[in-house]
Amino acid sequence: MKKQCFSAIPLLLSSFALLAEDVDYFDLALEDLLNLKIYTASQEEESTASTPATTSVITAEQLTQWGVNNLYEALSFLPGIVLNETYMGYSVLTFRGVTPGLYNNKALFMINGQPAHEALFGSSHLEYIPLEMVERIEVVRSPASALYGTNAISGVVNVITKQQGNQANIKLGSNNHTYASLVHHIDKLSISMSSLRDDGYSYSGTEDELGNPVDFDYNEARDNIFIDYRPEGWRISAAYYEVTKAKFGLNPIIYHHGDNHFETLQLSLNRYQDIGKGTLNLWLRYDDMDKELDAESFPPLNNPVSIVNTVKRSSAEIQYKYPLSSTSNIIVGSSYEKNKSDPMVFIDSSDGSINPLSPFTDNKESHNTAIYAQIKQNFSTKLTAVLGLRSENDHDSGSSGLIPRLGISYEFIPASYLKILYSEAFRTPVFLEKYADVPNILNGDINLEREKIQTYEIGLNSRINKSNTIAVTAFHLDLSDEITRRPADPAGTEYYNAPGRTMYGIEAEWKSMLTEKASLDFNLSYIDGEEDVFDAAPFIANYTMNIMLNYQLFSTFDISVSNQTISAKDYILTSNETGEVDGYNLTNLVLNYHPKNYEVSLILRNIFDENYTYPEPVRRNIAEIPGGAGATAYINMTLHY
Repeated sequence: MKKQCFSAIPLLLSSFALLAEDVDYFDLALEDLLNLKIYTASQEEESTASTPATTSVITAEQLTQWGVNNLYEALSFLPGIVLNETYMGYSVLTFRGVTPGLYNNKALFMINGQPAHEALFGSSHLEYIPLEMVERIEVVRSPASALYGTNAISGVVNVITKQQGNQANIKLGSNNHTYASLVHHIDKLSISMSSLRDDGYSYSGTEDELGNPVDFDYNEARDNIFIDYRPEGWRISAAYYEVTKAKFGLNPIIYHHGDNHFETLQLSLNRYQDIGKGTLNLWLRYDDMDKELDAESFPPLNNPVSIVNTVKRSSAEIQYKYPLSSTSNIIVGSSYEKNKSDPMVFIDSSDGSINPLSPFTDNKESHNTAIYAQIKQNFSTKLTAVLGLRSENDHDSGSSGLIPRLGISYEFIPASYLKILYSEAFRTPVFLEKYADVPNILNGDINLEREKIQTYEIGLNSRINKSNTIAVTAFHLDLSDEITRRPADPAGTEYYNAPGRTMYGIEAEWKSMLTEKASLDFNLSYIDGEEDVFDAAPFIANYTMNIMLNYQLFSTFDISVSNQTISAKDYILTSNETGEVDGYNLTNLVLNYHPKNYEVSLILRNIFDENYTYPEPVRRNIAEIPGGAGATAYINMTLHY
């Protein structure tokens, strides 16, 4: 399939010569590109430059220009965010060196403000909606529990969906990649769906801890449907998705080769009503996730097994926004959430029997209540401050205490803002971390404390001139009581509260309209620090750099080149062996032909066929886990109707 895709290049290039109607493809004006708005930081619309937070926004146009296959890849183009694949078959994002481990649970991910994480692993998922349904992605690269509660340890990602524009899309490419999507809007109703099949790139490791060969294709299949209905005073959303993705190991005892399968239904209802000068919001949410993980062997049975579980979440939240004066407003709210997990069991594939070593064989529940408030005050046209507080109580973990957020933004010269920020956040332990009990494999701890973070930031956002903006942020964070895993005695791993880690660094972004037809997005970050145990910060890329250049050759044809640089990572294994996993550069090229009603794109990813892997941050027994695909090519066709 790879050869077929590359052989299509001459044909596609020849079609560009047709150059149909002279239509300006770019929807965003120059002013909009360099002064994007964000809602997520303070739950009111404000510019990314002036908001008292460290933020980024990815637009739908950039998703097309960068040629990404999913939202995880898109987010990795932002400063200080690194994409990894874990051996469990998860895509995880590391923000500012706060390593999520096996599951994507250190940042909070939301769809239209609705949380997209589950209570067994705590992992967040971004497979709910088609990529083509995304209007923009708002990212807050700071702890944000004051407004949003658990999981917002290192930041918040809020995916905002489109409310207009119909399109059908199909993509074909390397590794038998086939993808199709449909986005359709009828008045206040939006419906979208997509389907993906990809045979996956091949990964060959040396061997696992038991000497079993690690050799498989990292395949993936994904289907979803998303419905968003917005009658006056209401917003009702429903999402269903199903994902199957290869993994290559669980623990030294259970090993591949099998698949990680998720099936999820999510429902959300929002009722909003103006009351006096303020607005009352009521949210009701429900989601249900079924999980099945397949493994080839589970001693002493030596038979294939399936690890199955269902977890449900229901929540209610009420919030009131009120303008205290022409220069200040307040948000107050309260929420209740209930999580319930069915037994997590090992089922013998030969006879359907439940293995007695199953992680837990009874139902588990958690109940959580919270109250929060936020005041935003404009002391003058130049000085803005925001103060947020949250208190949350979990029936197992107790009270979170008061979780603060403080931000100050000062316009010291026109269009240039100095920001001073302080924030705290927490993550409550989830069912697996508390209740797992599998001798010699994995053990939880019912007495786990919440992990907590404190972050100090100072930032500068400046509109240098009509064509250039810069943003620079220096940060220092302290992560305490980190929930992680360590090798257990005599074998396996166990969850515990590590002392934590201290990280510090700097992030910089430059956005420029180089000419009327050329734009540049450039960002870099440097991160360093130490774990309290190892006096170092293993598994962390000390620096990252992203360059995204777009050139509009004609009104209907543009070229985009991007490069991601990820530095080498140190590792420390259980045996106290230390080493380094090489850094890498990924270069992508997108050629996009876009007359009025359709688009044809040639997407070349990792065009120099870079070979890369990631260190293994949890068991600390093996130095490598799968990295990513080599050189791949895709042809994407979109019809706007």
